Amino acid sequence: MKVLVHALIAIITFVFAEQVRAQDRIQLMNGEVINGKILGQSTLEVRYVETRKNGRTRERAEPTEEVFSVTDSLGRERIWYFYDTIFGNDLTIEQMRWFIQGERDARKGYKPTWPMIEAFAVGAGLTIGFNWEMNSLFVPPITAGVMALPRVYITKGSISDPTMEGNAYYATGYARVGRSKRVVRSLIAGFVGIGVGLAVRQLIINPNLATE
Repeated sequence: MKVLVHALIAIITFVFAEQVRAQDRIQLMNGEVINGKILGQSTLEVRYVETRKNGRTRERAEPTEEVFSVTDSLGRERIWYFYDTIFGNDLTIEQMRWFIQGERDARKGYKPTWPMIEAFAVGAGLTIGFNWEMNSLFVPPITAGVMALPRVYITKGSISDPTMEGNAYYATGYARVGRSKRVVRSLIAGFVGIGVGLAVRQLIINPNLATE
């Protein structure tokens, strides 16, 4: 009986893996990858069916100008991006492929840990130190704006292809997504810091001052 159960599990796993591999793949210009079943492609849009986590499907479409390429279940790729400086496409197809790979790796693996800690510390510190309340809400946007300026360093272990190390186009794509990710997460960390600062000020510091 156990052998039969294990065999059924193995078969189900194999079938599921084959279905995943058989899906078409849409590579977007921003580094995102969409898996689904392609319904149609044109110069205006790429239509596809997407399967949700609950197993339900829905039909969606992506503007073709936001699609780099579409790869079918057999591995055949149709590239929609084209090199033309008149349209602002300054990178060749291969250079853009490297750029997108940098975006994809940054989206998956870039971790702006220290910027988030700094934003949290600034938000909490200023709120506690100056007893700010409403004025403290201006701190996170300013801090996040400052975080857009420094250079983006690649997170160790986030490069999916070691041959991309030192590639300028890959690094540019990585920095583009990484910088955006750093700004957003620093903004969130700053507001969390303000919340902690307000709690410390109102629940611990101010009551003790009132009793003195």
